[in-house]
Amino acid sequence: MSSKQWLAVAAWVCVPVAASAQQQQTLPNPLDANAPTAAVTYESAFKNYRASTDDSATPDKVWRSANEEMGRIGGHAGHMKDAGSAPAASPNANAPAPKQGGAMDHSKHH
Repeated sequence: MSSKQWLAVAAWVCVPVAASAQQQQTLPNPLDANAPTAAVTYESAFKNYRASTDDSATPDKVWRSANEEMGRIGGHAGHMKDAGSAPAASPNANAPAPKQGGAMDHSKHH
């Protein structure tokens, strides 16, 4: 046998010995109310909280400045600059409205 084969055999022989040498862990009985358990620790979510040092940045002032900015630029990052004008007429603006409760022609969809 070669040295590699001897090492492989030795490793396989040592595996059960190493496994049996591990300490047996006894688990507490889950039905036992007096069983030992790990201590529960509490850590506040605000433990590392730092209050704002800038008094001018109160939420109401931030909201008001954001509102004024939206009004200045025309709303929604400028997308609604023409919000006061009438919407463009749709291509079917002159088409008659369908009758309520009547049969509709569904063949013209898509």
